[in-house]
Amino acid sequence: MSTAAIRVGAVIVHHRGLRLLECCLESLLASSGVELTIVVVANACTEPLPEVASSSSRVHVVTSERSIGFSAANNLGADWLRSRCADCQLLFFVNNDTLVETTTLERLAAGLTASETRAIAGPRLMIWGADGVLNSLGLNVTGTGEAWDEGIGRPLSDYQPLDAVRDVLAVTGAALMIRRRLFEQLGGWEELYGFYFEDIDLCLRVRSHGHQVVVVNDAVMRHAISATATRGSDLKRQLSWRNRLLLMAIHWPWPLLLRAGSRTAAGELRLAWRRARARAWADLRLQLRSWLGAIERLPAAWRCRRRLGQHCQWTERLRPHGSVPPITLPELPREAVLRPESSADG
Repeated sequence: MSTAAIRVGAVIVHHRGLRLLECCLESLLASSGVELTIVVVANACTEPLPEVASSSSRVHVVTSERSIGFSAANNLGADWLRSRCADCQLLFFVNNDTLVETTTLERLAAGLTASETRAIAGPRLMIWGADGVLNSLGLNVTGTGEAWDEGIGRPLSDYQPLDAVRDVLAVTGAALMIRRRLFEQLGGWEELYGFYFEDIDLCLRVRSHGHQVVVVNDAVMRHAISATATRGSDLKRQLSWRNRLLLMAIHWPWPLLLRAGSRTAAGELRLAWRRARARAWADLRLQLRSWLGAIERLPAAWRCRRRLGQHCQWTERLRPHGSVPPITLPELPREAVLRPESSADG
């Protein structure tokens, strides 16, 4: 299927990082092979937006005065597109700290629409500023809910040769293309999570309805990992711990949930005991808050569970407990991220 006539609506959630957003928008506007409309959701943004956000007729800004979370902000942008760009066939959710190549969207759309069973596609994501170093070839998840990007921090050469299209469990929400009609049928992003794990939730909902999630490896992007957030921040850790539990409560089939839940509960209690013995009170408080947050959201999680489809073959793709590899990210000077020249990652 030719992508020449495909209309794509891109949604960028923006809180801060004016120069990053400027580079992101400029790269998107240079895209070939698709008709592109861009919505920037200014989510409690207190800084000015780059000039390109107001000077291009293809860029539109939607504003939320208060911080409404990543999922809700993405839904706000998608709602704008639904009401004003009804002929958009594909939605592309993308972080403000990413760069696309000229052909990225065309290749991503071609890979997604090549098969009716494909519903979500992600690009080959490289680390911005680190030549030849991977950010993501898709997301892995263990049976107890731990998640990580395939290939993160490793050289691309470790994975050569790459298949043109790779079937994966999930792709990162930093760059995710989805069929618009299916997205609307699913009710959009699940806002229960707020931040983190919502991308895995969306992919599992797609899989639960019998569709595929793929990475299109010749669609290349670069991502400045956590450029607008602090890596390993307390809030990020707390929400990640909480949302891991919510993901399992919503998606794991009952036999798996009972097995994984008992193992997870035992592991959490052991970890809490070790933290208490080591007087690691700050980490223990974060852990307790994650538990309380998950318990508080359990009724909503059960309601989400009842809306799932019946296809659970994706559970065969879950990795064993304890299989998360050590991850080492390159240390990059900030100026390396803000160079907008085209990628040499190939």
